[in-house]
Amino acid sequence: MELAEIKAIIERQGIHTVELGFADINGVLRGKRVSARHFLKTAYQGTALARGPLAWDIQCGVYPDTEIANFENGYPDMLARPVLSTFRIVAWRDGCAFVLCDLYDVHGQALEESPREVLKKVVVRAQALGYRPLVGSELEFYLLDGNKQPLFQGVQCYSLYKGAQLEYVIEEMRNGLENFGIEVEAFHLEYGPAQIEVILEYGDALTLADHTVLAKNAIKEIARKHGLYATFMAKPWAEESGCGYHIHQSLWDPDLTGNLFHINEELARHYLAGLLYHTRDFMVLGSPSVNSFKRFQGNSFAPVNVTWATDNRTAAVRSLLGQGNGSRLEHRTGSADANPYLIVAANLAAGLYGIEHKLVPPPITATNACLADAQVLPADLQQALHYLAKNQVAKDYLGEKFIQLFLTLGRHEAALYAAAVTDWERERYLEMI
Repeated sequence: MELAEIKAIIERQGIHTVELGFADINGVLRGKRVSARHFLKTAYQGTALARGPLAWDIQCGVYPDTEIANFENGYPDMLARPVLSTFRIVAWRDGCAFVLCDLYDVHGQALEESPREVLKKVVVRAQALGYRPLVGSELEFYLLDGNKQPLFQGVQCYSLYKGAQLEYVIEEMRNGLENFGIEVEAFHLEYGPAQIEVILEYGDALTLADHTVLAKNAIKEIARKHGLYATFMAKPWAEESGCGYHIHQSLWDPDLTGNLFHINEELARHYLAGLLYHTRDFMVLGSPSVNSFKRFQGNSFAPVNVTWATDNRTAAVRSLLGQGNGSRLEHRTGSADANPYLIVAANLAAGLYGIEHKLVPPPITATNACLADAQVLPADLQQALHYLAKNQVAKDYLGEKFIQLFLTLGRHEAALYAAAVTDWERERYLEMI
């Protein structure tokens, strides 16, 4: 989209405010709101803001060990430069438009630590090999009342009757996303009280990640309009299902004339082998919080080990090959609190590594995968960070600067949790010890 076209849309639609947005390391959408006039004046050079969003935790807590921004270097500026092709009208707020931004230093160099830049790097690698990666997102969340409790109790997975009770807000989410330029396949009830899954249309990896970042933020915004909360927390309640983030993926030829997973069975097997080979080491990129790891339990629809199987939701990788142009692999170790750019980048990097090194997958699992004799997934955030830190492939494919920043943030989060005194501890020990 050219700036002249955007200017015409702004004038025709009466747009007075443009949101400039980007995802931080945690996947939280951050940025600035500017007047439409100022946006048109600065669209090419970008808008300056501090690098802090790439160097703080999810609550904007600062810590000293990040090279990109700290008190020693004074938290210098970066430039948020609009990606004009992502400009769109905000459907649920009058007079407002939105555009995604790429992040640059003041000399015009792209910031390697930016999550969107990390994914772009992997996509470029795939393209250089002659592949065009297509990806789909399945993302779960809970819809909560004003007291942050589920809107109904009990499990009614796929129920149209119970779903109709939530349609007053889900309809606005579904139509709002469509009018926002994000194609939605479906919303449906999931396996928890007022738990919902949103499925976005399959598409190019970078576009799909963009859409997923925007969809998460839009769903939360629209819920608040109705006095509700939408949470993508991985495990809000110990006794209820966690919220997963499943990545469907396939490789196509550059012109999208054929699904290479269908055309070339050997290629698909090498890609599958790469996914499995790096599942444990890359897991923290798709399950990045202390809370993420509490959803991985046997017989819970969340995998507990590195397995694969055909159309089997207990395995880490669910194979849906042999389905013509619908052939794909579904990776199921992601949690809903993941940064979409990073979980997609990790999946593609693992699969491409498998192709480049002609890896062979282990034997298929034929039954309940949680009972299989296979490599166990990390038990907690600290262990997952340890595996990532030892993995050189992550640094090669995703960028060493980014990996170091991600590890620093993750270790900070784990340390805060280790030092916290919880309600569980007080209830268990305070009186009786």
